[in-house]
Amino acid sequence: MFGRKSRAEKLKEEARGSSLVPAAALATAFGGARPIAERLLYDDDLRDNIRTLLEASRKVLDELSDEEPTEIVARLWDDPKLRKEVEAAVGAVQEGTKRIRGQKVKSGGGGGKLLLLLLLAAGAFVFFSPQTGSEARRIAKDVFGAFGSGS
Repeated sequence: MFGRKSRAEKLKEEARGSSLVPAAALATAFGGARPIAERLLYDDDLRDNIRTLLEASRKVLDELSDEEPTEIVARLWDDPKLRKEVEAAVGAVQEGTKRIRGQKVKSGGGGGKLLLLLLLAAGAFVFFSPQTGSEARRIAKDVFGAFGSGS
């Protein structure tokens, strides 16, 4: 009235003019979220980790949804299938967080390659060694001959 604003009008104007979150904080949050969003869009392995997490979590939840907490603990302790699902979910989370941070993720295939290389080296040594080579080749010929003849 007479050019003066009521307290309610003043509070409305202040609310419109100010934000609960400062613009600098929003810019920082969006700047930090961009690399994560890009990884989610372009990293197939990260999406597989998320998919594995969701599927394993859904299976565990379906199994344990109607049970009491003590029964849940007992099932997790005794049921290897259920424990495997929980471990799959945990592994997916661990690998996914490493991928989001941009850290390298170790693949579990290194040990198998080393074992194969060692077996090939040992086989080559047995076949080409002067002491065991002729006998090893004769045994291999007999074994492969038995497979070829069908008996």
